Amino acid sequence: MAVWSERMLIERIRQASEGSADGLITSIGDDCCEVRANGSFLLSTDSLIDSIHFNRSFHPPHLLGRKSIAVNLSDIAAMGGKPRFVLLSLNLPEDLEWEWISAWLDGALEILNEYDCMLIGGDTVKSKELGITVTVLGEPVGEGAIYRTGAKEGDTLWVSGPLGSAGAGLALLSNDHLQSGSLDKTLFGALLEAHLNPVPKIALGQKLAKSGFVSSMQDISDGLATDLAHTCKASEVLALIHAERLPYLPELQIAADQLEMEIEDLILRAGEDYQLLFTVKKGQETLFRQSLLQTEPGIVRIGEISSGNGVFLKKKLTIEEISFQGYEH
Repeated sequence: MAVWSERMLIERIRQASEGSADGLITSIGDDCCEVRANGSFLLSTDSLIDSIHFNRSFHPPHLLGRKSIAVNLSDIAAMGGKPRFVLLSLNLPEDLEWEWISAWLDGALEILNEYDCMLIGGDTVKSKELGITVTVLGEPVGEGAIYRTGAKEGDTLWVSGPLGSAGAGLALLSNDHLQSGSLDKTLFGALLEAHLNPVPKIALGQKLAKSGFVSSMQDISDGLATDLAHTCKASEVLALIHAERLPYLPELQIAADQLEMEIEDLILRAGEDYQLLFTVKKGQETLFRQSLLQTEPGIVRIGEISSGNGVFLKKKLTIEEISFQGYEH
């Protein structure tokens, strides 16, 4: 096992984070970083705890590094923003291998570079449990951030891509870890990737924010049923979802059968899809389709907004309420 120290890790991070960025005045090396604020900032933070939010037995450190950043970048995407800077706090067990830490950091730095976002500070401490906390600072684009509070009666409801993939990926990996280890990674590759290496919808979020057609938006982290309920509560509206319109990958049904799970539970209630969930303003659907669907074919209309409160699912001739039936922290 390689020996590591806090000073060694900080120096590794400092060297990897050297450079300049627009708006950055001072970075790692002082008690605080300093950035120039010309307008408002978008800020979000998330903590990931070993054995609660991830499982090191099947989550490679490089991909976990990417995911640790991606889940925060997704929050910026959900408001149509541009990520700029990241603060990182690590709680690291003393017996954690340096090779693991280094691979994790490589993944985190890799995805930051992909989105032109810079690591500018944070903290490292030794602890009994492994914990990762990421804070991201972003800035609005276009006319400003898109909130959850903007949905109105008559708006249409959309998602940016297939649902349930990450939840199925996690279930497959967990089941494989506990059982025979015979997981077909070729068949289920896209589902596994959705859990292990999610992609924040940064470019799409900005495009939607700039379009002028979107009235509300958020990402799907805790499952469609719960996250849509947050939008409905914030906007004081009712959402009706049409079950037959919900998008999912073909292999999701195969995975559900193998796992003996209901595909509906994966689509509606499993978390970590990190797709964008948004509403298009009343009367703007035709223009929205003409403007965006040619370049963003994965976007799907799944329902509409009306007066009332809660989230309802329509299946043929039945309608049932599904508010807040997703993942609970």
